[in-house]
Amino acid sequence: MSTDITDIEGFYGAGPGQLVAGYIRDELAHLSRFWGAAVPVHADRLAVGFPFVLLAGQPLPPVLMPAETGALAWPSETGIIAAAIDSAAWPVASESADGLLVVHALEHVRDQQGFLQECWRALAGSGELIMIVPHRRGLWARADKTPFGQGRPFSRRQIIRQLGHAGFAVEKTRQALFLPPVCLRLPAGLQGKIDRAGRWLWPVFGGILIIRATKKLYSAHPQAHPALRHRLRQFIVRQPAGALSPKERHE
Repeated sequence: MSTDITDIEGFYGAGPGQLVAGYIRDELAHLSRFWGAAVPVHADRLAVGFPFVLLAGQPLPPVLMPAETGALAWPSETGIIAAAIDSAAWPVASESADGLLVVHALEHVRDQQGFLQECWRALAGSGELIMIVPHRRGLWARADKTPFGQGRPFSRRQIIRQLGHAGFAVEKTRQALFLPPVCLRLPAGLQGKIDRAGRWLWPVFGGILIIRATKKLYSAHPQAHPALRHRLRQFIVRQPAGALSPKERHE
């Protein structure tokens, strides 16, 4: 089941969504050199999905929104910076991004391997990919009133394998969002204590996975075009109806 982009915006526009975004921002600051507080001055960054609330206080990069979720016209000082895209064919130049942030995107697209191939194509040779996906083991994957309960969740092994097939080397994975979704109505101070305690008491049940990966320049087995990936069932008709065999033609 997938969600609409307006549902994601509505979640982050409320108090619980703002709190969740704060937890994720803290993790990004420790994990990434492109999406923390100190952004490299000359870095060319690109985001896919719905990254706006995670980049509060930072210059916003161009944002691509997959057609499966829809797009919003998001204004900035330089004009509208968001665009709706075909998830397996992005309107960006190859090797144009030093840093790529993907959030609320991969779990919703139909052609996930085609999407990851576009991530690989858009990144420069030393580029960094930050991928945020719902964690299959986490309680948030079952909270269907939140964006993390929509689309396809991933286990750690699944997302690492998919990124490897797309030509990425996974450097680090982190789990985040240990606060159970049923605690969203508690006071903010108590929520923070529960989230910190959950990191130690139930570390395997984090609600999201945050993966940092780099582009491998040489991939021995490139993936086929999406139209060629489906295996066709082969069959042979011994003698079509109404046709004569060579023997029958001479009788």
